[in-house]
Amino acid sequence: MGIAVWTAVPPPARPGAARCNADDHHAEHGAPITAAQLKTRMGVALPLASAALAQL
Repeated sequence: MGIAVWTAVPPPARPGAARCNADDHHAEHGAPITAAQLKTRMGVALPLASAALAQL
């Protein structure tokens, strides 16, 4: 058997959580959330937060 290799960032496990965090941030601050802020709110790696943000 071969070894699986990730060639791209896997999709976020909780896309609904990303949307909820983005909406909450916008309501609180009046500005869109950044990938770094989403990373902190969700406790995930920056590439994962960036991928989630790109899908919103």
